[in-house]
Amino acid sequence: MRKALAGGLLAVLAAILVGWILAGGNESGVQTGIAQDAPKADDSAEKPDGEAEPEAELPYGQYTIPFERGAGYARFVRQNDMLRVDVDVRLPYSAGDGQRSRGSCVDLILSVDGLHGRHLFFYPNPIWLPDGRGSFPPYRIEMSYDKNKDEPLRLQGEPSFVGTSDIKFWDHWTASIWIDLRYVLIPGNSPTSLAETWHAGLVMGNEAATLVYPSGLDVQNPGKTPKSLLSFEFAKLPEVDDEDENPRDELIKAEKERYDAMRGIEAKFAVKDYAGVMESLAERIESHPTEVWPHYLSYLLSLTARQRGLPGVDTDYVKFETAYIDACPGQSSAHLDYLSNLLGDGEFDKAAEYANVVFASELCANRPATEGYMRLQWAQRCISAGNPEEASKQFKFVDEHPELLNDEGFRIDYAFQRAALAARQGDSKNAVEIYSALIKDEAKNLNVSQFNTIQQLLQFQRQAAEQWEDELKYREEDAKKTNPHLVLETEAGKIVIELFEDDAPNTVASLVNLAQKKFYDGLTFHRFVQDFMIQGGDPNGDGTGGPGYRLKSEISRRNHFRGTVAMARSNHPDSQGSQFYICVSNSPDVINLSGKYVVVGRVIDGMEIVDRLRVGAKMKTVRAENLREHEYKPETLKE
Repeated sequence: MRKALAGGLLAVLAAILVGWILAGGNESGVQTGIAQDAPKADDSAEKPDGEAEPEAELPYGQYTIPFERGAGYARFVRQNDMLRVDVDVRLPYSAGDGQRSRGSCVDLILSVDGLHGRHLFFYPNPIWLPDGRGSFPPYRIEMSYDKNKDEPLRLQGEPSFVGTSDIKFWDHWTASIWIDLRYVLIPGNSPTSLAETWHAGLVMGNEAATLVYPSGLDVQNPGKTPKSLLSFEFAKLPEVDDEDENPRDELIKAEKERYDAMRGIEAKFAVKDYAGVMESLAERIESHPTEVWPHYLSYLLSLTARQRGLPGVDTDYVKFETAYIDACPGQSSAHLDYLSNLLGDGEFDKAAEYANVVFASELCANRPATEGYMRLQWAQRCISAGNPEEASKQFKFVDEHPELLNDEGFRIDYAFQRAALAARQGDSKNAVEIYSALIKDEAKNLNVSQFNTIQQLLQFQRQAAEQWEDELKYREEDAKKTNPHLVLETEAGKIVIELFEDDAPNTVASLVNLAQKKFYDGLTFHRFVQDFMIQGGDPNGDGTGGPGYRLKSEISRRNHFRGTVAMARSNHPDSQGSQFYICVSNSPDVINLSGKYVVVGRVIDGMEIVDRLRVGAKMKTVRAENLREHEYKPETLKE
């Protein structure tokens, strides 16, 4: 019966992804070439300097690389008659992030003449989601480049290299790559006549950051910058003990076995055997605990089962999410997703405690830039979820590190979040000032999307600020009269609502009458949308119920702001019943409701309690107080 309130539903990203899986949807971004796969150097960013020759005190073939978090390394050696390259990758935000589209990546560039060569892309641990098309994440991609061609060419057939990785670190990840140079078919090298001298380069990184070594290398076409490549002689490289089994053969075998496991899981998804999927994932985790994708998929499936209900699936998603994070602790996005989920469940204290663990970890420790980024991301989630006090604490960190504002991207994002906090707290005037300053002071640094977004947000906040001036006059009038109160004793605490009897007399009469009959006692809040509202008052607990009658619409002069209490309804204007919602911010979704729904009152005490309400929160009792001297009996319409 009851239709959900108008406004954008900010669904949890994980649930959307798994919903797409279960619906058999499609997604672009399957790895098809360098444009999608390779991390690219940011031409606008300052690149670290790298030496093209090994330092004197280092063994031949070992290179110190000036990563942002200290000295990483690359080591070129011989093993099992193959070239082995070991790297230690240290980059901000996402150590071994394993994201679907790109993920952390090593692009090993090899050439003989410097003008033509190969890109060998190795992905440490990419995440996989079934897509119904049998598309699997690549763990390696091989491409050839030519100085006279703009785009590299992806190669098929027998691979020339394989790799392994370890991402179980907070602040970095490592990888080892074995290359059988006989398969690297480029000018100057053949299976029967291996080149003596080679040129090489490394591009390592992810969407958060990319490092090019040596610096100055054209990462798309190294043939255009041959002098930037480092050089080594294969025969002079240190030789390490051979593996008992040829690493190339064993790793290719393991890769094929991994894809077979994925095919089996996808087949179970196709027939909606979700319990079978979970069982297969558990078996995979037990036999291959370092693989990220089964941890990630277990977490997403569990989360979806909790939200939508799936037979045979454990809904304790936190258990799976923490296991996923343990498998890749350096993935900043995993920690942020976990914090978002804790906030979504109303676990504010637990979320704040975990955020402090992240800030004290190797991911952030002694790195103000990385810590500033993570704190700003945490603040954004606190603002949306309704923990403005915690968000304000994070802004103090930025105030104590003003050098962070030298980065224009960080500075703009910081302003965005301060404006969002102002809107969340109902201070649209302050939000207008921040957005206006952004347009004035940062115009040259804003892209088109950012500029348009600010303009739209500014429009809503100006509207809210103008309407607020009228609201203040109405509140002066309210202070001179007796208005009824609804007192909600919830599991989280007490909330007091002032009812606007003169603006919506019949709707107020209905609410008071229902409270007097103890209609609301024991009911729950059944709908919550971050940065928007919390809704309750349905005897069915699912948005379909009401008091057995309808009310005629009483849309009035009162508008929507943080703390506004209004009536839910269906598309029919005269369909109000017992369900009401409480707005938690001055977001565009809230402001957009003005003039469309019946405003019946406002919270005058306990907004901090409202901020912590979530789906399932119970109204233990609801009583009417401060009544005028007349009977509260509404005029009703048939349901």
